[in-house]
Amino acid sequence: MANIKSAKKRIRVIEKKTQRNRRVKSRLKEILKDLEAAVANRDKETARDKLALAEKKLMQAAAKGTLHKNTASRKVARITAAFKSAFGQDALLEKANKPEAPLKSKEKKASKPEAVADVAEGDAVEEAAEKKPAARKRSTKKESVEEAETSAVEETDAIETEEAAPAEAQDEAETAEAAEADESSQS
Repeated sequence: MANIKSAKKRIRVIEKKTQRNRRVKSRLKEILKDLEAAVANRDKETARDKLALAEKKLMQAAAKGTLHKNTASRKVARITAAFKSAFGQDALLEKANKPEAPLKSKEKKASKPEAVADVAEGDAVEEAAEKKPAARKRSTKKESVEEAETSAVEETDAIETEEAAPAEAQDEAETAEAAEADESSQS
């Protein structure tokens, strides 16, 4: 029995991985048996679907480390060969030429240009502000900070202007008196 905390944790982790690997291998066996049954019954459509599923699940198991990649590749090659021998090369090619429904990711990509067009029109900016209130709040906080800074600068300028106003008024009065003095001396 392990005494060290890390060793105890490793035992728990290994147990979880073992359980997951057993589930994956059990599911693979079920899929492969279904594929063999479909091939034996000469059900081409079901066999084609099961072949695609089996290939996908085998590669996923290899990627997760449940199966070695060479083992998964060998099994895929064998089930594909069995399918070809039962239905011929053409049946396998029909799968490749079969039109598929568009994926969700493609639909998302298709919707992005529309959003870009909306941004160009300016409508999406308002919609985005309505949809994302958190982003809107952040922008208002920034705006309020900027407004506070701007108002502080304006107040400072106003104070300086008020202090400078009497001095400017004195300067203007002196300039006006000097101008009058010049005019009276010239006349």
